[in-house]
Amino acid sequence: MAFDFITAFTDNLFDRGRYSNITRNLLPPSSQVWGKKEAVWLDTGDAWRLFVDIPELRTVINKRASMMSANVPKLYDKQKNLVENHWLNDLIKQPNAVQSWSDVVYSMSVQDALYSNVVAYCPKRSFDIRNLMVVLPNNKLKINLSGKKLKQMDKENLIDSFVFTYDDGTRETIDWIEAIYLTTADGMNIVKPISRIDSLRYPLSNIQAQYHKRNVLLENLGAIGILSASNSDMGGTIPMTPEEREKIQRDWYRRQKDEIMITESNLQWNPMSYPTRDLLLFEELSADLIAIIDTFGLNANLFSSEKGSTFSNVRDSMRMVYQDTIQPETQAMYDSIMHQMGLSQQGYYLEADFSHLPVLQDDEKQHAETNKIEVDTYSVMLRDGIINAEQYASEFEIELQPIDRTQSQQAALAQAQTNLKGTVGGLDGIISLNTAVSTGQMDRQTAVNMLISYYGYDSITANSLITQPKEVIIPVTV
Repeated sequence: MAFDFITAFTDNLFDRGRYSNITRNLLPPSSQVWGKKEAVWLDTGDAWRLFVDIPELRTVINKRASMMSANVPKLYDKQKNLVENHWLNDLIKQPNAVQSWSDVVYSMSVQDALYSNVVAYCPKRSFDIRNLMVVLPNNKLKINLSGKKLKQMDKENLIDSFVFTYDDGTRETIDWIEAIYLTTADGMNIVKPISRIDSLRYPLSNIQAQYHKRNVLLENLGAIGILSASNSDMGGTIPMTPEEREKIQRDWYRRQKDEIMITESNLQWNPMSYPTRDLLLFEELSADLIAIIDTFGLNANLFSSEKGSTFSNVRDSMRMVYQDTIQPETQAMYDSIMHQMGLSQQGYYLEADFSHLPVLQDDEKQHAETNKIEVDTYSVMLRDGIINAEQYASEFEIELQPIDRTQSQQAALAQAQTNLKGTVGGLDGIISLNTAVSTGQMDRQTAVNMLISYYGYDSITANSLITQPKEVIIPVTV
């Protein structure tokens, strides 16, 4: 009895009943005052919808696809000769009615990123020629397995066919022989590997959640909180009368979300939320984006950010991505295509060439300059007798073959004559003669005779100025 009296007294004193009624009237019966208490995760089964809805995911996948599609395919035979006349080149020039080869590679990259499976319709014609390739959307395909698992050496023993469903609901069965099937292995499944999107379930869910949160904050600028009376007396806060409360509520509801409320009532605002910066929404977005970037083997410097990146960082990151991800993955795609077409068994090789890209050409230019410096250095060492011809040839992997001494001797003699003419004491000429003798371009006696007859040295001095030759063979690049 006493407990009921105290409860009733405190409810009336602090007007708890009124606030409880207000809360019940504002919230639906199934709502929780403090929000959801369980995590909400996306369904990654519809990868295409996530690709369309989440801009960060689409940006990363599109970047990877555009980089892979930038290659120039080059066909080589077993002798490593460039092949220009082959039906595969015709297919590359026009894979289908509306797409280029770059478009086909781009589509393959997107399908691989979303599903880790790529199916392209590529039927055989007469004489095993293929003149059509169309990448099929994986979300409209069903793979019919043969039921055989182990001891199968060919994919056709694992897969019976593919069933493609058109937009109007009609279906078409595609035999294995009419398709090219590419996969990115997950380490567990031989066919139909698990998509990488499944491993991004948590970061993708967080991205969507933070977009929803930001939208709520933008669309509902009236902050979350409580307007309460600030009048008080010796007994504590004096609650508003029902008439005052109703008047303020009506005034609030009539206003737009961005209008300021002005009232003569003595009120105070008690916020029930954090400032936007304290919610760390953008930090969460950055962390989730990095998880997506890492999953597909790219680099954060290739994408826009608040901090930004220097030109050097972007260039070096792009080179690293091409070297570590884009080139190997594109080449693996080509190798699988060639194998399934039966061309690799005939000795053909399709190379994914990226050397035309400016970001990679700088490396090749620098490499060429380094090689030139190295060649020049070794040439001087060979000329001065520091190394012999065999060492020179071994360093640059070139063949050695006997020289035409008559032609070489005439050239060396002419050079020595030129040097002897314009130099006091003939030092350059003497060096030229010794170089010619040491490299086998001129025999020693001819050099001695030249010093005697042309420059006037006596026989003893001339013989002392020309060193004894070594038997050498001049390297000639084949």
